[in-house]
Parts: sequence; structure tokens; C-alpha cells
Amino acid sequence: MVRGITNTHPELGGMLMSTRHTISTLLISAVLAAGGPSHATVIDVPADQPTIQAGIGAATNGDTVLVAPDTYSETIDFVGKPIVVGSLYLTTGDPAYVASTIIDGGGTAGPLASFTSGEDSLSVLVGFTLRHGSAFRGAGILCEYSSPRITDCAIHSNEALNDGGGIYARECGPIVENCRVEGNTAVNYSGGGFGVRLGSPRITGCAFIRNLAHEEGGAIFCEDASPVITDNVIDDNTSTVTYAGGIMSRNCTAVVARNVISNNDTNGIGGGLFY
Repeated sequence: MVRGITNTHPELGGMLMSTRHTISTLLISAVLAAGGPSHATVIDVPADQPTIQAGIGAATNGDTVLVAPDTYSETIDFVGKPIVVGSLYLTTGDPAYVASTIIDGGGTAGPLASFTSGEDSLSVLVGFTLRHGSAFRGAGILCEYSSPRITDCAIHSNEALNDGGGIYARECGPIVENCRVEGNTAVNYSGGGFGVRLGSPRITGCAFIRNLAHEEGGAIFCEDASPVITDNVIDDNTSTVTYAGGIMSRNCTAVVARNVISNNDTNGIGGGLFY
């Protein structure tokens, strides 16, 4: 079931924090799930390591890389490690840390965060702003053959030449929760906010706002996949050529439920949703 609302602008300010997922339960669960052995440690950036990637490099299974507020001009890769990488939002629940802990690509080629080495839900990214990424696919976050957990992040102003301006997932099942995906672009193809090919991603409690795809799925594009898309706000997204300003699903077995789909536009067919 899809709940569609047109000609409205729901309250979209700040991160989509909901009482459905209380901060303490969500974050403590993430840490405990990835915590693993009792000798797991916290690596502080920049106190212990100068960059986020250096913190990941120093981490072992079950560790937490805790990142202080700043703008980090780098790209990161989890290199297959089951670790938590988080801002101080992880320990405080204060969304101000999401806005002030920034991974900024500055137009540098390559996804801002990569999960391409078989990561699973024990690899957790939480509480960052990821902006100004530029890549062929997945300019903000790239997931290939990996299924990490991405939660409470702001992913905005990223540009992919092909698919997935904000996030791209191929043959995997990432969990994306309580994220704000805004103002991302798929320049030549599909999935301005999120592009999916194969796999079974779970997208819940997120806001997809003002994303743009040249062809299909201004907010979300899915092909040959089994996504679960629930409890999201899909507002003011655009596809300029063919199908679905909001959600485009091709050859998918999708669960699309309890979403607010409003004010999306296309020059083709299906402003809000096209199957």
C-alpha cells in the first residue's frame, strides 16, 4: 500500500527523527550489535588518528571509530571491517553533531563512503553529513556486494554521472534508516537519491527531498530487486525525461508501504510512482 499526498509540503525540517525509533534504542543497539569481543576499543578522530580513514585502518573487528565535529575532506572505505564509524551523535543523540560532522568530497572523484568488500549489518555508519561527492555511481555512498547499516545521516548535494546520486546499491541489502537524502543528482540516468540494481535493500524512516534524475526515479530507482521501502517522505523530486519523479520500480518485487509521496514531477509518466 502506498499513501500518496499531493499539493502538500509536510514538515521536513531537521533530520527525520521519529518516536518509532528512539535515539537510545537505535544507537545503543547499533553499538552492541557491532561491539563483538570485550576488548573492542574506541578510536577517537582526530585525537587518536588524524583522519576517519586512518581510524578505520587502525580499527579491528568490533571497534568504534568516534569522530569529532569538523569538515573532513576525504573519502572513506570500510574495507570489509565490522566496525561502527560515528559522529558524537552516536554517544549523545544530539542531531547537531550530524550537521557539524561532515565528509566533504569537494568534487573529488569517487564515492564519499564505500562498502565493496562484503560488509554486513555489523558495519555501521551513523550520524554524518556526506556532501559534494562525485562518482560514476553512488556519489554519496556506494554499496556493492555488501549490506551495511547506514543510519541518521544527511546525504546531500552529491552528483553521480550514471546511477544513484546519493546512494547506489548493487547486489546487496543495505539497511538505510532515518536518513535525509536531499538535492542529489543522477546526471545521465536514474535514481537521483537512491539507485538499486538487484539485491534487497531496506529503506525506512528517511526523507528524499529535491533529488533529480535525468531519466527515471528522481528519488528512488529500483531494477530487478526486492526492496522494502516503508515510512519515508518522498517530496519534490524530479525525473526530467521518462518515468517517476518519486519512485521507479522495474522488474521488482517491492514492498512500498506507509510512505508520504507528494509534489514529485516528471516530463514522462508517473509523477509520484511508476511500476
